[in-house]
Amino acid sequence: MNIALKQRKGVKGIISTLQDAAKGLYRPRSYTEEEDMWALLTWRLAGNRVAHINHRAGHGPSVTYLRSRSIMAPLLPSPGKPNATEVLKNINATFESILDLVVTKSCVHHIVLMFDEVALEKRLRWDPKTNHILGLCRQHAHKTSIEFINEGDLEEVFGALDDGEVHYAPEVRNPCGICFRFGETD
Repeated sequence: MNIALKQRKGVKGIISTLQDAAKGLYRPRSYTEEEDMWALLTWRLAGNRVAHINHRAGHGPSVTYLRSRSIMAPLLPSPGKPNATEVLKNINATFESILDLVVTKSCVHHIVLMFDEVALEKRLRWDPKTNHILGLCRQHAHKTSIEFINEGDLEEVFGALDDGEVHYAPEVRNPCGICFRFGETD
Protein backbone atom coordinates (compact mmCIF):
# COMPACT_ATOMS: atom_id res chain seq x y z
CA MET A 1 0.00 0.00 0.00
CA ASN A 2 2.81 2.39 0.90
CA ILE A 3 4.55 1.86 -2.47
CA ALA A 4 1.27 2.25 -4.36
CA LEU A 5 0.58 5.52 -2.55
CA LYS A 6 4.10 6.78 -3.32
CA GLN A 7 3.45 5.94 -6.98
CA ARG A 8 0.30 8.09 -6.77
CA LYS A 9 -1.98 5.23 -7.75
CA GLY A 10 -5.71 5.62 -7.41
CA VAL A 11 -8.10 3.30 -5.60
CA LYS A 12 -8.36 0.92 -8.59
CA GLY A 13 -4.59 0.82 -8.97
CA ILE A 14 -4.07 0.09 -5.27
CA ILE A 15 -6.66 -2.72 -5.32
CA SER A 16 -5.08 -4.16 -8.49
CA THR A 17 -1.61 -4.06 -6.89
CA LEU A 18 -2.94 -5.76 -3.73
CA GLN A 19 -4.59 -8.48 -5.83
CA ASP A 20 -1.36 -9.02 -7.80
CA ALA A 21 0.61 -9.23 -4.54
CA ALA A 22 -1.86 -11.79 -3.16
CA LYS A 23 -1.46 -13.91 -6.32
CA GLY A 24 2.33 -13.64 -6.07
CA LEU A 25 2.63 -11.68 -9.32
CA TYR A 26 3.89 -8.48 -7.70
CA ARG A 27 6.90 -8.27 -5.43
CA PRO A 28 7.89 -4.82 -4.21
CA ARG A 29 11.65 -4.35 -4.23
CA SER A 30 13.81 -1.92 -2.37
CA TYR A 31 17.27 -1.23 -3.75
CA THR A 32 20.35 -0.40 -1.76
CA GLU A 33 22.39 2.68 -2.54
CA GLU A 34 25.09 0.48 -4.06
CA GLU A 35 22.58 -1.29 -6.34
CA ASP A 36 21.21 2.08 -7.43
CA MET A 37 24.66 3.43 -8.27
CA TRP A 38 25.66 0.29 -10.21
CA ALA A 39 22.41 0.41 -12.18
CA LEU A 40 22.87 4.15 -12.85
CA LEU A 41 26.42 3.52 -14.05
CA THR A 42 25.27 0.70 -16.33
CA TRP A 43 22.45 2.83 -17.70
CA ARG A 44 24.70 5.85 -18.35
CA LEU A 45 27.49 3.83 -19.96
CA ALA A 46 25.54 1.18 -21.86
CA GLY A 47 22.19 2.87 -22.57
CA ASN A 48 18.49 2.11 -22.25
CA ARG A 49 18.54 -1.35 -23.82
CA VAL A 50 21.18 -2.77 -21.49
CA ALA A 51 19.48 -1.16 -18.48
CA HIS A 52 16.18 -2.74 -19.57
CA ILE A 53 17.87 -6.15 -19.93
CA ASN A 54 19.39 -5.67 -16.47
CA HIS A 55 15.92 -4.89 -15.12
CA ARG A 56 14.24 -7.92 -16.71
CA ALA A 57 16.98 -10.52 -16.39
CA GLY A 58 18.93 -9.33 -13.36
CA HIS A 59 15.97 -7.97 -11.39
CA GLY A 60 17.61 -4.55 -11.24
CA PRO A 61 15.87 -1.17 -11.13
CA SER A 62 13.81 -0.11 -14.14
CA VAL A 63 14.83 2.74 -16.42
CA THR A 64 11.92 4.83 -15.14
CA TYR A 65 13.16 4.35 -11.58
CA LEU A 66 16.71 5.23 -12.65
CA ARG A 67 15.51 8.46 -14.24
CA SER A 68 13.99 9.47 -10.90
CA ARG A 69 17.22 8.55 -9.08
CA SER A 70 19.52 10.39 -11.45
CA ILE A 71 22.07 12.44 -9.54
CA MET A 72 22.72 15.02 -12.27
CA ALA A 73 20.67 18.19 -12.21
CA PRO A 74 18.67 18.75 -15.40
CA LEU A 75 19.84 21.43 -17.84
CA LEU A 76 17.59 24.42 -18.50
CA PRO A 77 16.68 24.80 -22.17
CA SER A 78 16.24 28.29 -23.54
CA PRO A 79 13.72 28.94 -26.33
CA GLY A 80 15.50 32.12 -27.44
CA LYS A 81 18.88 33.62 -26.81
CA PRO A 82 20.05 32.36 -23.42
CA ASN A 83 21.09 34.95 -20.88
CA ALA A 84 24.19 34.74 -18.71
CA THR A 85 22.25 33.47 -15.68
CA GLU A 86 20.83 30.50 -17.61
CA VAL A 87 24.25 29.62 -19.00
CA LEU A 88 25.83 29.79 -15.55
CA LYS A 89 23.12 27.58 -14.05
CA ASN A 90 23.68 24.99 -16.78
CA ILE A 91 27.45 25.10 -16.32
CA ASN A 92 27.11 24.74 -12.55
CA ALA A 93 24.66 21.84 -13.00
CA THR A 94 27.07 20.13 -15.39
CA PHE A 95 30.16 20.51 -13.22
CA GLU A 96 28.50 20.40 -9.79
CA SER A 97 29.96 16.99 -8.97
CA ILE A 98 33.56 18.16 -9.47
CA LEU A 99 33.28 21.65 -7.95
CA ASP A 100 35.02 20.56 -4.76
CA LEU A 101 38.01 19.44 -6.86
CA VAL A 102 38.14 22.72 -8.79
CA VAL A 103 37.41 25.28 -6.08
CA THR A 104 39.89 24.93 -3.26
CA LYS A 105 41.41 27.48 -0.89
CA SER A 106 44.85 25.90 -0.69
CA CYS A 107 45.84 25.87 -4.35
CA VAL A 108 44.78 27.36 -7.65
CA HIS A 109 43.58 25.16 -10.48
CA HIS A 110 43.45 26.57 -13.98
CA ILE A 111 40.72 25.12 -16.13
CA VAL A 112 39.83 26.17 -19.65
CA LEU A 113 36.36 25.41 -20.93
CA MET A 114 35.65 26.01 -24.58
CA PHE A 115 32.08 26.15 -25.81
CA ASP A 116 31.81 26.30 -29.55
CA GLU A 117 28.67 24.53 -30.66
CA VAL A 118 26.62 21.42 -30.03
CA ALA A 119 24.79 19.66 -32.87
CA LEU A 120 21.05 19.21 -32.41
CA GLU A 121 18.53 16.81 -33.79
CA LYS A 122 16.39 18.77 -36.26
CA ARG A 123 13.00 18.49 -34.61
CA LEU A 124 10.71 20.52 -32.40
CA ARG A 125 10.27 19.80 -28.70
CA TRP A 126 7.88 21.11 -26.09
CA ASP A 127 9.42 22.10 -22.77
CA PRO A 128 6.82 21.61 -20.02
CA LYS A 129 8.71 23.78 -17.53
CA THR A 130 8.73 26.92 -19.68
CA ASN A 131 5.76 25.99 -21.92
CA HIS A 132 7.78 26.91 -25.00
CA ILE A 133 8.45 25.15 -28.29
CA LEU A 134 12.17 24.43 -28.61
CA GLY A 135 14.20 23.55 -31.69
CA LEU A 136 13.92 26.70 -33.81
CA CYS A 137 16.94 28.81 -34.63
CA ARG A 138 17.16 31.75 -32.27
CA GLN A 139 17.91 34.27 -35.03
CA HIS A 140 14.48 33.74 -36.63
CA ALA A 141 12.37 32.31 -33.79
CA HIS A 142 10.99 35.78 -33.00
CA LYS A 143 9.02 35.68 -36.29
CA THR A 144 6.55 33.20 -34.81
CA SER A 145 5.02 32.45 -31.43
CA ILE A 146 7.15 29.94 -29.54
CA GLU A 147 4.94 29.88 -26.46
CA PHE A 148 2.52 26.95 -26.56
CA ILE A 149 -1.05 27.96 -25.69
CA ASN A 150 -3.10 25.80 -28.05
CA GLU A 151 -2.79 23.81 -31.28
CA GLY A 152 -3.06 27.04 -33.28
CA ASP A 153 0.43 27.95 -32.10
CA LEU A 154 1.78 24.67 -33.45
CA GLU A 155 0.04 25.26 -36.79
CA GLU A 156 1.61 28.73 -36.93
CA VAL A 157 5.10 27.34 -36.22
CA PHE A 158 4.78 24.56 -38.80
CA GLY A 159 3.37 27.04 -41.34
CA ALA A 160 6.36 29.32 -40.76
CA LEU A 161 8.68 26.32 -41.20
CA ASP A 162 6.97 25.38 -44.46
CA ASP A 163 7.16 28.99 -45.74
CA GLY A 164 10.85 29.25 -44.86
CA GLU A 165 10.35 32.15 -42.40
CA VAL A 166 11.95 30.09 -39.60
CA HIS A 167 14.03 26.93 -39.66
CA TYR A 168 15.24 24.23 -37.33
CA ALA A 169 18.24 24.96 -35.16
CA PRO A 170 21.14 22.92 -36.56
CA GLU A 171 23.38 23.61 -33.55
CA VAL A 172 23.63 25.52 -30.32
CA ARG A 173 26.38 28.10 -30.29
CA ASN A 174 28.01 30.04 -27.49
CA PRO A 175 25.74 33.12 -27.36
CA CYS A 176 28.35 35.51 -26.09
CA GLY A 177 31.81 35.06 -24.71
CA ILE A 178 30.66 34.68 -21.13
CA CYS A 179 33.46 34.64 -18.61
CA PHE A 180 32.79 32.95 -15.31
CA ARG A 181 34.37 31.30 -12.35
CA PHE A 182 33.15 28.05 -10.84
CA GLY A 183 30.92 28.43 -7.84
CA GLU A 184 29.54 31.82 -8.86
CA THR A 185 25.88 32.06 -9.64
CA ASP A 186 25.41 35.79 -10.12
